Amino acid sequence: MTNNMHEIQALVKLLDDPDHTVQLPVIDRLIELGQPAVRILEHTWESAPDQYFQSTIENVIMKIQQEGIKKELKDWADCRGDQLIFGAYLIARSQYPDLEFDEIERKVAALRNEIWLELNDQLTAMEKVRVINHFLFTVHKFNRSIRGVLSPQLFFVNHLLDTHKGLPVTLSVIYAEVASRLELPVYGVDLPHNFLLCYRDPAYLDDPDGIMFYINPFTQGSVMGRKEVEYYLSQQKIETRTEYLRPVSNITTISRLAEGLRFAYSASGMEEKAGFIEELLGILKHTRQDQIP
Repeated sequence: MTNNMHEIQALVKLLDDPDHTVQLPVIDRLIELGQPAVRILEHTWESAPDQYFQSTIENVIMKIQQEGIKKELKDWADCRGDQLIFGAYLIARSQYPDLEFDEIERKVAALRNEIWLELNDQLTAMEKVRVINHFLFTVHKFNRSIRGVLSPQLFFVNHLLDTHKGLPVTLSVIYAEVASRLELPVYGVDLPHNFLLCYRDPAYLDDPDGIMFYINPFTQGSVMGRKEVEYYLSQQKIETRTEYLRPVSNITTISRLAEGLRFAYSASGMEEKAGFIEELLGILKHTRQDQIP
């Protein structure tokens, strides 16, 4: 580590070289060295002689942070996307690189513990969902945002936990994560123009996929049957396909979250940010699994 620090310090001194044949390999090496270079770069930024040098340092730091996010996302996806909320946290890091997972974990754990006290094995699946709905939507007032899908901010799980306002996919992420921690079989349903959840029990034989009912976090956790979801699709003039009604993996859920964020960035003219989310989507799609966890 000491040798790396000496190398980083030497490279940072060369970063101000106006000769691009010197500067470009220096930047590549700093990116390769990764997070240990960030602190030295930040310290150098404070005493940088001009704005151009500061801008160069900022770009290198951003690239290092982005490479770190890409690696963590690949590791998460390679593990079949265990812990849905961590995938959403990594997407949020694209905007908030210094965001700590402990901040997210603490708030989700508090929600889980509060709800757990009111659950017992005698409750039916529907009754358990009503308990979750009561705490999330009545006690803590999680609700739909009126700002719409063109606001990138609404795709960040930390923003949802701070404001309690979200979109179908972000509300679904929180709901599904809390349910998972309560050992309830609630999974995402990747519906066109919407995102729902389902309560799935393989022993439930009245549905070919074992889905007992669907949950819509965007409407305060309202419960629907398969026919109601099919009716929604017909109203939207969308052909009903079996895959639309089935539960999806955590990787697919986070892909949907990232796709929405990419669209919001593009619609807002933030093409550089949209491009990075496209890179994250490439990682997710490469490892995408449609099996539920």
